[in-house]
Amino acid sequence: QEACDVIAINHLAVAYAEAVSRGDVAEACMAYAEDGELHSPTTEPAVGRDAVTATITATCSTLEFVFQTVHQGLVEVDGDTARARFQITEWARRESDSRPIQFLGFYDDVCVRTDDGWRFARRSLVPRTMGRPEGLTGRVISLDGMPAWG
Repeated sequence: QEACDVIAINHLAVAYAEAVSRGDVAEACMAYAEDGELHSPTTEPAVGRDAVTATITATCSTLEFVFQTVHQGLVEVDGDTARARFQITEWARRESDSRPIQFLGFYDDVCVRTDDGWRFARRSLVPRTMGRPEGLTGRVISLDGMPAWG
């Protein structure tokens, strides 16, 4: 059972990043529990799925695109709760001036088992570095019509 839980929590983190990368913030935020929390050094704490969705929507609204990759995480399950840490690399480009952004950091997560499966109860974004990479000057290709998995 623990191995299945670890796989499910890894899938949760990847599903979040994949939906954000497609620009589907509402789908991404379904990864949070109804009373889930998002903590970030660049935003006020968001408590509850609606607040998390509003915060991420506002953040992403200034970006032409976001492409987030999740690296293999560490997951420790304890019954119906788990702790996890996922390193991420995120590339984005600001809409206003086409400024490229590269973010390296990790999510420090507390997950809970719900009737709908594992969800984030608390997600804290911890930055390591953010900069302006040179390689994000190309044309953005539309993902319109790209279906979600499942």
